[in-house]
Amino acid sequence: MTKTKVWMAVALCSVFVAVAAIAVALGRRNDPTVVMPTNPEEQTEEQPVVVDPTEPAPSPGTGTTPTPSPREPGVGGTGQAVNPPQAAQLIASQPGSQINLRSQPTTTSDSRGYGVVGDPVMLLRSTTASDGTWYFVKFDQSGAEGWIRGDFINTEGRATALSDRASQSDTCEGAMEGMAVTAFYDANGFHLVRFVNLETKNTFDATLSRQGSSNDGQPLYQGSASPPAGGSYPVALTDLSGGNPRSGSQVSIDYAGIGGSATCE
Repeated sequence: MTKTKVWMAVALCSVFVAVAAIAVALGRRNDPTVVMPTNPEEQTEEQPVVVDPTEPAPSPGTGTTPTPSPREPGVGGTGQAVNPPQAAQLIASQPGSQINLRSQPTTTSDSRGYGVVGDPVMLLRSTTASDGTWYFVKFDQSGAEGWIRGDFINTEGRATALSDRASQSDTCEGAMEGMAVTAFYDANGFHLVRFVNLETKNTFDATLSRQGSSNDGQPLYQGSASPPAGGSYPVALTDLSGGNPRSGSQVSIDYAGIGGSATCE
C-alpha cells in the first residue's frame, strides 16, 4: 500500500470516530431518562423532608376536600339549633286541645299531624317569625318531628323554673295517686307545691297562700294548679305541725279531691 493510501485510511477512520461520538452525545441529550446538568457545580442533592415529632399526625380525610358535617335537626336547617336538645311539653288553655305539627314555622304550612296537651317533646331548633317563636320538636313516644309555635310549648322543660324564694326554701317530700309532691316552706309558711306525674313526667305547680285554719285548728294554705292537660284545680295543704314545720313533721295535701301527704326534711 502506498503512503498516500495509508494517510487516506487513517483520515477516514478519524471521521467515522468523530461522527460516532457526536451521535452518542446527541442520543444522550435526547434520552428523557437522563438529565444532563449544564454545569456540574449546579447539581443539588434532594433534601429529606424533616418531620416535627411534636406535630400531631394528620387525621384521615384531612385533605383539601372537607368532610361534610352531619345534618342539623330541623327542616332545611331553619333557625338555631337548641344545643343540647331541651325537654318540654305541649300546653294549651283548653284540656284535650289538639296542637298542629307543621312542616314549616308558619300556620299556613302543611300539617304533619298533631299532638295533644301534655305530650312530652324535645326542642331541637328555634326560629323567630312575625307571630312569635317557633320550635322544631321531636315527640318522645312517636319520634314525629315538625314545627310548633312557642305559645303551645312549656319551654321551661317539664317544669317551670323555681323562683328564688322556692330555691332557698325547705321542703317536704311525699306522694299521692300517681304523683310525687314537694311542698316548699320558709319562715313565712308554705308557699308552693310541685306535682310530678310519675308516668308522663309532666310537672306543674300550685302557688299557695294562708287561708286560716282547718277544722282541727291547723294552718291551712290554698291555691290552684293548672296541669299541662289543661284546666285549673284546687289545691289545699294543711300544716300538721301546728305552724312550726321542721324536719320530720308532716303536711297533708289535697289536689282536686285526691289526698296525699309529705314529710318535711
